[in-house]
Amino acid sequence: LLKIDTGGDTPMRFSKSWIVTTKDLSVFRKKKYILYSLVALPFIMGLVVPLISLFSLQAKVALVNKAQLLESATLLVNVSSAYFVVIAAVLPTIIASYSFLGEKLEKSIEPLLATPITDGELLFGKSIAAFIPCMAATYIGTAIFVAITDVWAYSTFGTYMLPNPYWAILMGAVTPLTCILSVEANVIISSRVNDIRAAQQIGGLIVLPVILLVILASTNTSIPNTVLALITSFALAIADAVLFFVSKTTFQREEILTKWK
Repeated sequence: LLKIDTGGDTPMRFSKSWIVTTKDLSVFRKKKYILYSLVALPFIMGLVVPLISLFSLQAKVALVNKAQLLESATLLVNVSSAYFVVIAAVLPTIIASYSFLGEKLEKSIEPLLATPITDGELLFGKSIAAFIPCMAATYIGTAIFVAITDVWAYSTFGTYMLPNPYWAILMGAVTPLTCILSVEANVIISSRVNDIRAAQQIGGLIVLPVILLVILASTNTSIPNTVLALITSFALAIADAVLFFVSKTTFQREEILTKWK
């Protein structure tokens, strides 16, 4: 019989988690549909969306004064910036959902679950492997978006629109915390279901409320955007901590080994 180390109260060893992370990253690099997803979605959001938005704003230049144009541009930029939170929530449904299901398809699930590391170390390693490429792709798309936006803003207003306080909180806190929440949820789902498509669909439904919340907050005019972004960050941080605790307490290696044979 395989001796399974569940870890108990053993302190988490990040070096063990990193072994799991590097192994998963090497697998992801070989999966074309994962690589295409990491490139396509941020590229569309970072390049196509701002170009369309700025084209619509440019059409208003001769119809409104600069103050009105700046107000419209600020609202549009804030909403567009919120879309990158959506990217950070959606990409893990593609990558993290493959986490344990991919091990099953690669027929490496038994050696993985028999590895002498704790459940927390295993889950943390899987989560990091999904978090790194998702956030890297999101920030690359953001950089393209900022560059295009600021080139237009400087030529129109003589100043840069980004970064601003709301954007900084959104990209520095809300986006990574949303990504963590999505990753954790999809890693849990991956360990519970037997079909990748089902895992991706369920993962998308779980992060949908967060996506709607962020978009609604970005269009709100009664409360300052920065205040809403800070409140959202605080709520997401709590949700991330709770979800990781839940994942550790509900994760059952023995069940996966017997259920997936």
